[in-house]
Amino acid sequence: METAVQTNATPRRALAVARGVVLDAGYAVWRHAASLAHGSITEPRVHAPKAAASRPLAATADGADSLAAEVGPTRPLAAKADVVLIPGIYEPAGFMDPLRRWLQRRGHRVIVLPELGYNRRSIPECAALAAARLRELGVRNAVVVAHSKGGLIGKLLMTAPDTERLVSRMLAVGTPFEGTRYSRYAPTRPLRSFYPEHPVMGLLAKNLEVNSRIVSVGADVDPLVGRSTGLAGARNIILPVTGHFRILEDPGLFEAVDDFLRAGEQAG
Repeated sequence: METAVQTNATPRRALAVARGVVLDAGYAVWRHAASLAHGSITEPRVHAPKAAASRPLAATADGADSLAAEVGPTRPLAAKADVVLIPGIYEPAGFMDPLRRWLQRRGHRVIVLPELGYNRRSIPECAALAAARLRELGVRNAVVVAHSKGGLIGKLLMTAPDTERLVSRMLAVGTPFEGTRYSRYAPTRPLRSFYPEHPVMGLLAKNLEVNSRIVSVGADVDPLVGRSTGLAGARNIILPVTGHFRILEDPGLFEAVDDFLRAGEQAG
């Protein structure tokens, strides 16, 4: 009996993962379509905080805010830090809008970076564009919440001598800090910049000083970056999610972001 259960577990697991990968692709398509529909690709925006809700809100599959996935009570705390959202490669500024709306409801001014376009430039070029935007806005010691490649951009902002005062802390989601082994064989040049031996990846890996101010959140099964989200000296979290994109709507992520922001507010 036990043997039969164990034998059947693998096919069930494979089907669950396959379903998760399909849903993950669907989520990515939906977020791109929603960004186009709302015109949130090229229009520069700084989003003001909204009135705080009685409890945190989580994103639902239709992009609305919902109380269905509660992540704990919200209490009045110190002044809220500016939050900078940095999406991943081939992701427009509006890709992370569900999270952006939730952060606004939490009381944060949220800065998006439409000047990154679809984030196809090199990591240093993207970091320079982001830094210019933050300086223009007079931002200091902001908090970055980033997805995928956005976390590499965020870490470069934290480590470069001329930009390190712009960003104080970061929560990165699905960011391949360890690099991805097969990136060098990717079909496009932007995708080929994530292999571990790439000079920029090597530079980021050598800088350990800022890692203690980073939280890295990864999925249990990520078909694009695998388990490369680990970062020495950082707080590393793995959520029981299948997908590189769907993790952005997982209630566990909202809970992790809330804990991350609350820790900074209490420390400040």
